[in-house]
Amino acid sequence: MTVDTDNVSTKSSGKNADTSTADDSSNNPSANFSTAELETIAKRFTACLVEKGFDAKVTGSYALQPLGSSSDDAPQTTVVVRRLGADRTPIVPGPGVVISADSDPLYPDVMYTIVSAKEGAWVGFKNSKSLTGSIYADKQADYAACEAANPDFAQPNYSSSSTSGGGSAGSTSTDSDKQQILIDFARKARSDGFNWMADPEPGESQAVEIPSDVSYEELKRFFDTYSGDRWPSHDGIPFGASCSGECAAYNQILNERQQ
Repeated sequence: MTVDTDNVSTKSSGKNADTSTADDSSNNPSANFSTAELETIAKRFTACLVEKGFDAKVTGSYALQPLGSSSDDAPQTTVVVRRLGADRTPIVPGPGVVISADSDPLYPDVMYTIVSAKEGAWVGFKNSKSLTGSIYADKQADYAACEAANPDFAQPNYSSSSTSGGGSAGSTSTDSDKQQILIDFARKARSDGFNWMADPEPGESQAVEIPSDVSYEELKRFFDTYSGDRWPSHDGIPFGASCSGECAAYNQILNERQQ
């Protein structure tokens, strides 16, 4: 499954999310701070990471923002580091860049990801232990040193939070909302002339299913038409795209966009 992310922000879909702390709010060192205090602590922790050689920044905790509020109201309390490729250079999203929605061996344990044509690609680790086995494994001691220097910092506990849409992550209501978005997208695609786009299968709530026999020219036009923020998403998380069978045109386009 892959996601063509031209201009979107994403939170972890759950496959790689750290759920081991779903009930550890009582052990969270930042549980009793105000939002303003948490933002100050996050900035301090980020400054430490930068001093240690990380390309790091504070970003919005969008899953924790008040219901009905805009993204501008999200507390700036999540700390992320630059997402690097296998060659250790920053991944730069944009037209033609395809980032897999499946697990990434370079980042086996991340709780938060951002992919934005404007901001670039970033990942958020729950703690220093989550750097184990990642491309940042050699920086694990430096990350741990910043944790020791800032014992009042803790990443937001996304695993126990509700989504900004109001339902708990993975809930039946959320899956129903996701499927409705996919249905609406399929109807929109058909109205735009892509008559081969069928409604999602019952229970499908993760990906736009591409028929295996669509021509290269037609499929390229489809992806070009729905690039960037025209691609369907739920709570800021873009849906994947999948194809079963031969999928010659689909695979060709993916290969081209990865070059």
